[in-house]
Order: sequence, then structure tokens, then C-alpha cells
Amino acid sequence: MSLAALLTQQKSQLELLLEITQQELELIVKRQALDLPALAERKQTLLINIQNTDAELASHEERERLTTDFQPQVDSLRQLVTTCQEQSAVAEQLLEQSLNGVRQLANILSRLHERQSMTYDQKGHTKGINKGSGFKV
Repeated sequence: MSLAALLTQQKSQLELLLEITQQELELIVKRQALDLPALAERKQTLLINIQNTDAELASHEERERLTTDFQPQVDSLRQLVTTCQEQSAVAEQLLEQSLNGVRQLANILSRLHERQSMTYDQKGHTKGINKGSGFKV
């Protein structure tokens, strides 16, 4: 395959990666986490294809032309990669913040449940109610 064809293929793959990354970001913002695994699979497959194309470019017999004749296309591809990385970083931060919010909510609910499960003994000390042992006959 020619260098021009490989660069065109790499560009279309990177543009698709950018689109998938934007979709991930939208799903995180809309809190539609159940749709993320399918998108992550597509992204993983695409990343493998991008790596394969990159390996073909690196082993191409005319690869030295990438730094001369094809430098503008290579620079454009590098910019696309940078944009994808930035979008992925933003998505990662949003996802982490969302997970932290869920953890905080779980902690609050747990503490609330603990308070509702507490009672006082004859001496006025707090005591947890054992709800897990069942009934004794």
C-alpha cells in the first residue's frame, strides 16, 4: 500500500476515534454509563487498527518521505492524536468525578442506615440492632 493511502487510512481511523471519544464524553455527561462498554469495545478495536496502520507506516520502504513530502499530513495526524488524547483525559476526569459522587452518596446512605439501625441500651449507650440473625423460636 502506498504512503498516501496509509496516511489517508490513518486519518479516517483517527477521525473515527475522535468521534467515539466525543460519544463517550456525551454518555458520561448524560449519565448513560450502561452504553459505555459497547463503545469501549469499538474504541479498543479501532485502537488496534490504528496501531497496525502505524506499524505499516513505520516499516514502509519509503517511510523517510514522511518527514519530507508528507510532513503536512503527518502533522495533521499528530494534531488529531493530541485532540483525541485531550478528549479522553476530559472524559476520564468526568467519569472519575461521577464515580466519586456515587461513592459519596453510598457513604451517606450507609451512615443513614447505620443511624436508623442504632438504639440505646439500659445505660444510655448506643447499640446497633442485629437485623441479620432472623427470628428465634
